[in-house]
This record gives sequence, structure tokens and C-alpha cells, in this order.
Amino acid sequence: MNNRMIKLLDTYLGKLPDINDRSGLKELEELKKEILSENEDDTELSFKKKLFDSAAELMYWRERANELKGKKLSGSEKQELEKVKNLIDNNLFTYYFQPIVRADTGEIYSYEALMRAKDQKDVTPFHILKYAELTGRLAEIEQYTFLNILEFISNNRASLGERLVFINSMPSIKVPPEILNRIDTAIERLSDMVVVEMTEQSEFNDRDLNEVKERFHRLGVPIAVDDYGTGYSNVSNLLRYTPNYVKIDRMLLTGIQDNPNKKHFVREIIDFCHENDILALAEGVETYEELHTVILLGADLIQGFYTAKPSPEVIDSLPYDIRSEIRACAAERETGRLMKSYAADAGERVSLDRLTRDEYTCIVIGVSYTDAAVTAAGSSSRDSQIHIETADDFKGKVILDFAHLSNVLGEPCIDIGEHNDVTIVINGENRLKNGGIRVPESSRVVFEGEGELHIDLGNCDYYGIGNDLSSAHGELVFDLDAAVRISSSSHSGVCIGSGLGGRIDIRRGVYVLEAHGSSGVCVGSFDGKTDISIYNCDLEAKAAGARNAVIGSLNSDTDINVKASSLRCSGYSQLVSAFGSVSGSCAYIDIENSSIKIMLRGKEITACGSLTGSSDVTVKGCTFRADCDGTESLLFGGMAGGTKLLISEADAQMKLSTSLGKCIIAPDEDINVQNCMCSVTIGGDVFNRIVN
Repeated sequence: MNNRMIKLLDTYLGKLPDINDRSGLKELEELKKEILSENEDDTELSFKKKLFDSAAELMYWRERANELKGKKLSGSEKQELEKVKNLIDNNLFTYYFQPIVRADTGEIYSYEALMRAKDQKDVTPFHILKYAELTGRLAEIEQYTFLNILEFISNNRASLGERLVFINSMPSIKVPPEILNRIDTAIERLSDMVVVEMTEQSEFNDRDLNEVKERFHRLGVPIAVDDYGTGYSNVSNLLRYTPNYVKIDRMLLTGIQDNPNKKHFVREIIDFCHENDILALAEGVETYEELHTVILLGADLIQGFYTAKPSPEVIDSLPYDIRSEIRACAAERETGRLMKSYAADAGERVSLDRLTRDEYTCIVIGVSYTDAAVTAAGSSSRDSQIHIETADDFKGKVILDFAHLSNVLGEPCIDIGEHNDVTIVINGENRLKNGGIRVPESSRVVFEGEGELHIDLGNCDYYGIGNDLSSAHGELVFDLDAAVRISSSSHSGVCIGSGLGGRIDIRRGVYVLEAHGSSGVCVGSFDGKTDISIYNCDLEAKAAGARNAVIGSLNSDTDINVKASSLRCSGYSQLVSAFGSVSGSCAYIDIENSSIKIMLRGKEITACGSLTGSSDVTVKGCTFRADCDGTESLLFGGMAGGTKLLISEADAQMKLSTSLGKCIIAPDEDINVQNCMCSVTIGGDVFNRIVN
């Protein structure tokens, strides 16, 4: 650094403490330009920029201090100031959590953590920020906001589940480096549960903004921009932030249903977000009319007093009626058809034909009662274009009597509410089209009756009876003499079960299940552990695709018990297990006193067990027939071994075409065959034993 530069810097630093007016500030800016105009290397440039940043911050806080000094506070303001000082001095902050909900389902997506003064309702966030800014203590607010909320998240992961928490941040406020390191360490540990919401009211320069973006990108945390549509929030600024979420300002949403200009502007914002892979969040929704409008305009997420007020407790779900309204609005956006709901009375026999004539689209059961039987009666040959929903906490019966139900493609024809214990009675011939029966994890459904239930699933990821591929299902009990037929021919799904699994108890009945697509399961789960009991049943299951588990789990562990049943399982896949799992770590299979027929065609195959994990297989008192043809196929267990097999008092005739030259990979001590008629054919060679 040359002598001239040193003199200029010395002059700049000498004038800085005495600057108190605009003319002095202008003189300082002229010196700054002259200093920056000098030739310099990167180290000198970095030093100068840090110096000028520090000077700018000093001037900012001096202005705030002068503002406070020059302002004559009233008596009440002085009291407020003292209360805020005490709050900050002792970190007496608490937080309320307002749900942010999905605009397609009404399910809670995340929460925004909102600052409150502990035990002082008269001190609002406005007061806190006002006096913290006037006294130069916003950095402490930023510090406590992050550290307090991150501690709450860490201590409450179970109640939060996989839902995110939005944390408000003032990114231009400089926090001391040692505190910033503490914050970043905590954020990084909880990065899968945090969204940083920028509440900045002034425009960032590019260098500062890039530093903030790089920081949160490095920590693996998504960014939300608050109050979009007002102040400094414009399209060019939004592109600079490149956020993951945009919160549309409340002022744009107030009375939007009656204001064409607001509708047009908000639609433009939402379209822009979708074109740039940004989720659009409508903030401050306070009426049904506003909710209805923003959902029809395409908002992804909703937040506001109408859906849920901030609460000191983290709530698990919205009330049923609010969720139902949101789903109805989403269905209207999807189909252009207005959802019209009919609230069935306790004990009512509802005529589907009459409701169809009156253009109803939904029957709601259990709104004003929790224990009753409601019948939906119609004609199985006539599509009512009606679906059924049960309210939360319903404990009664839903009787289907020649009912033909349908819904929007991929949505359930019967949607069971939370915490239900419902019996569905099947009388006559009943049909469900485009969707099946959704049973959330918190509920239990028992199926009874002597009729028929046909479920024809549409061309989308599917589930017949259970839940979607990202969820677990509640307890399913089939105790009926009816025939259940479920067919699908789409990408991926489960006929009976769900993505994350649950308990399935099939006690009686006749079942014909077909899962055709790239990946499918007839009974069981995709990615979660599943427990399956099949007793006194006649069941035929067919699966075709790239990866299939006919009965069991595609990617997780499974426990299967079969007794006194007749089962016919067919699979045509690259990777397939008839009873068990394709890539789960463990499959437990117990088949007793049953008639089993298995036919598999593909590349990697196992009739009973886990293709990639360990297997424990018991076959007792059964007629067991298996025909497996695959490049790498086995009758029992998987390619890694770890298989235990017991066959007792069985008539087992098995045929295998495989390059492996064996039907099981296991040592002799793990294979136990007792009192059996056993025939194994491998590539034309016949054996009267299990070949390992």
C-alpha cells in the first residue's frame, strides 16, 4: 500500500467519528471513491471493503441512536422500552407455531415460528423489533430467534414429524462470528427441518446477498422470501434471491375474490413461481372466499387465520371441515367441477341416484355424530360420480348397497377420516372407479358383508385399499364372505396396502388382485415394514412390471402368516418375490395347512423370501406348487444366503429354471425337511430333496 493511500485512509478514519450531517457524509463518500480508484491487489481491495462495511454499519447505528436520543418518548413508550430491554437481557422469548398447509389436501406441510414475549401479551413483535432497532440490539433478536427455535426443533422432532419449520431472519443484521458459528452448527444438524424466511425490508447489495445465499446453500437449508408483491419485492429482486418458497403478501390477498386486478397479479406471481420451480405460498388467508380463490389460482401452500391460528402447541392436523373445504377447492381446480357435499344424517339410507340428479359430488358421514350406520344405495351399473368421506373420530358403519362411486383420478372413492374405527359392509355388487379406499395410519377399518366389491384404479400411481405411496395405512381387517376384485394398470402402486406399510389381516373372503405397471405390490407395502395375516381365504394375485412383490414388501421387511387358505400367485418381472421382499433386509414367512401355487417369470426371482436379505421360511401341512423361470432364480431365500427353511408334512412339487443350479443358498444345517413328498426339478434334472 503506497504512502498516498495510507494518507487517504488516515484522513477517512479521522473524519469518520465527527460525521453528523448529510454534508459530512457526502464528503466521506467522495474520499471513499478516491480510495477505491487507486490500483490495488485483491488483499487490499478486500481490506478496503471490510473497512467501508464497518463504517456504514457504524453510521447506521449512530443514526438510530440519534433518532432515539432526539425522540421524546412518552411515559407508555418508556415502559415499553424497559419491558423490551428486560426481554432481551434475559432472553424471555417464547414462540407460537402457525401451520402452513398443502393447497391440494389440507394436510399440514410446515409451521412458521412466530416470536412472542413470554407472559407479556401487551408487548407485540412490533414493539420488540421497534425498540431493539432503536437501541441497536437487533443482532441479539436474530441470535435468540435462531438458537431458541432450533433448540425447540431438536427437542420436539417426534411431534413435528417430517414437517418443516420456517424461521424468520433479518439477513442484513450482523451477528458476532462466534454466535454465527453456533447458529450454523445447529442449523446444519437440523437442515432437513428448517426453512429460513427472509423478512428483509431493505434491498441487499449483490455481494451481501450472495454471501447469505452461499451460507444457507452450504448449510443445506432452503430459503423463503416474505411479503412478495410489496416494497422491494419485484421479479428482478426475486431472481436475485432464487428462493425455494415465495410468500405472497397479505395485502394482495385481502378481498381478492372481488378484485380482478389482484387476481391477475397473483396469478402472474404463481405462474412465475411454477415456471421457476418455486412453491407459491398464500399468506394471511382469513376468509373462505380468499381460500377458494387462491387455490383456484394455483397456490401450492396456504397460511392464515382461516386455516389455523398461531398456537403455543404444535397441532397435528387441521379440523376435518377445513381439510374438506380445501380438498373440495382443489378438486374444483383440477376438474372445473364445483364440489357439492351432502351431510348424511345418522342412520340414513342415502339414495345415490337422487344425489346425482341434484348434482352432489360427495357424501360426508359423521359430521354431527360419531357412532351410527349410514347406507349408500344405488345401482352398480350407473356411475353416481359421488365419493364418500368420513369425519374425524367416526366409529360407525358405512354400508355399500349396490353403490357405484367415483372420484377425480387418483383421489379415493371412500376417504376415511383420522382416528376412525369404521366397519364397511359390502352388500350386493359395488364398484369404485378411479380410486379406492384411503385409510390413514391413525384409523382402523373392518370389512364385512356377502356381496362384491370391484375397484378399478385409474392411470396414475394407485392404491386400492390402504393409502398412497408416501404414507402408511391404518389397520385393515377383512372379515367378510364377499368377493373383492382390484385391478390396476398404471405406473406404481399397491392393491391392498400402502407405501409405508401397516397391519393387514385378511380373515375370510375371495380376492382377485392385479398389479400391472413398472412396480407393484398386490398385498403389502412399497417402502415400509408390513405385517400380513391371511386366513381362510381364496386369493389370486398377479403382478407384472420391472419390480414386484406379489405378497409382501417391495423394499422393506415383511412378516407373512398364511393359514388354511388357497393362494395362487403369479409374477412377470425383472425382479420379483411371490411371498416376501425384493430388496428388504429380512422376510419372515410362515405358511400352514394351505394350498399354494406360484408361477414366476423374470430375471432375479424368489418364490419365498427376500431377494437381497435374510429369509426365514416355514411350510407346514401344505400342498405347495412352484414354477420359477429366471436367469438367477431361487425357490427359497435370496442371493446373499442367510436363509432358514423348514418344510414339514407337505406335498411340495417345484420346478426351477436357473443358471444357479440350486433352489436355495443355505448350509445343510439351515434346511430342515420332515415327512414330506418333495420333488424339485432344476433344468430337467429331478431331485427328491432341496438342492443347495
